[in-house]
Amino acid sequence: MLDKLGYLAAGLGITSIAASVASWYAEKGDDDAENAHAERTGIFIGLWPQTFFALAIVLFKLKEMGHEKDVQRLLKKLEGKVSDLDVSKLKG
Repeated sequence: MLDKLGYLAAGLGITSIAASVASWYAEKGDDDAENAHAERTGIFIGLWPQTFFALAIVLFKLKEMGHEKDVQRLLKKLEGKVSDLDVSKLKG
């Protein structure tokens, strides 16, 4: 479980690098204001990969340290809390 989440986080990091470049390139225009906005958007998305890669490292280390059962126990507790949650109260 932890290794799958780690690979997912690493994949999201790589994807966000590509998304940063793609958004910058796609939003570029003829106007200086459009180019400035495109740069800011690209930089904003470019801040995400570090977080995803750090999360991947933490998840891989937890797996290496043998915390798989702890995570499964916490997920079961979380599933119980989610199933107890009354959705109608959230909508109102």
